[in-house]
Amino acid sequence: MKTDKSINFFLMFIAILMMLTTAYYVNRIALRNNVSLKVDEALSLTGARLTDKVYATVEKTKSNKVGKNEREEFEFNIINIGDNALNNWNVYLTIPKGAKIESSWNVEYSYYNDERDMVVLTPDYYYLSINPMEYVDFGVFMSTPVQYFPTEIRFVGYQLLGTYYTQINRTLGIIYLFWLIAFIGFLVTKFNLRSYREKQKNDVKLILQSMNTFISFIDAKDPYTRGHSKRVAMYAAEIAKRMQLSEDEIQNIYYAGLLHDAGKISVPDAVLNKPGKLSDEERALIQNHTVAGGKMLKQMSSIRGIRETALYHHERYDGNGYPEGLKGESIPLYARIVGVADSYDAMSSNRVYRRHLNKDDIIEEIQKGSGTQFDPDIVKYMVDMINDGYVNVVKMETADNDEHSSDFHITESDVPGVYMGY
Repeated sequence: MKTDKSINFFLMFIAILMMLTTAYYVNRIALRNNVSLKVDEALSLTGARLTDKVYATVEKTKSNKVGKNEREEFEFNIINIGDNALNNWNVYLTIPKGAKIESSWNVEYSYYNDERDMVVLTPDYYYLSINPMEYVDFGVFMSTPVQYFPTEIRFVGYQLLGTYYTQINRTLGIIYLFWLIAFIGFLVTKFNLRSYREKQKNDVKLILQSMNTFISFIDAKDPYTRGHSKRVAMYAAEIAKRMQLSEDEIQNIYYAGLLHDAGKISVPDAVLNKPGKLSDEERALIQNHTVAGGKMLKQMSSIRGIRETALYHHERYDGNGYPEGLKGESIPLYARIVGVADSYDAMSSNRVYRRHLNKDDIIEEIQKGSGTQFDPDIVKYMVDMINDGYVNVVKMETADNDEHSSDFHITESDVPGVYMGY
């Protein structure tokens, strides 16, 4: 079924799209928030820990005098004692006026101001990040006019918010788990639906086998109306579709239309095929086919409305029908629909006692019966089907079968849901 495949594809596409959209926005939130805490600390180089995030040490590794200047080398250590990584950091170092940085290692240097008394040390690429409980070391070699030993540096970096970032990751995991469960649920539902449809197809086969048996008996009784049951079923299902009834109801009405004349099996052939006028007794025998059909289909309770349709499809909207004289909407809906479809097919088919009526006469007869014989709300759909040519399509589809009774039977492709385009 093309529609089922389209719906399945659409649902799978929506599920994948939602998963990707969720991942995209959660990732954006994480990226926007995971570098949100700036660390700007003055760090003592005397060993005192002034913050619980980071501390530093320094060691003078070389010192000698060249002329009037001191030439000194310092090795610095930055230790991350926090729970989160420190990224994209810089160190600001105050040096004596007139001092000059001659070289450095693991960092690059630049002067922060025009006085050249503050140096900015930027780590090489591989040292941009300091993980928790790890350190980086770097050094500078400077020439200074006075003896110098740094006691403080300013550290500026950015800290990953470990707790918040972990919460985001957990949230992302929960969302992914939710979508995974939903996706698995969708696949399980799809599998169960496929199994259900397979069972439904098998049920349809069993139902149609029984119905074909009934229909073959009915057609054998009245050769002039061969194909009548299928045409009535198709007309009735199309009326139900245009009334926007549910798919289940359309299928039930189709089945009801197929078996609406099941009771004709009980009518003697001589009476059913009599070309002349019927006696009152003969008329009563034919009218009794509704009661006989109701009794025959009493056990077929799995298809809603099928028994009531066979029993009441000759009731009239004004209450003058048979077998019980039901009136208006007290007549079951399926019976009202099949009653109109049955009358149309009777008027448009050749019978043993007369030829079929033309299109205009049929429309006139049906409209004349609106509100008396037929439900007026259903009449308009039948008239539309005549005018828009739908009834001609049905006649063409059943024409070949009319000529070959042995080949005439209902198949799964005839059942609404396939035939009606669902």
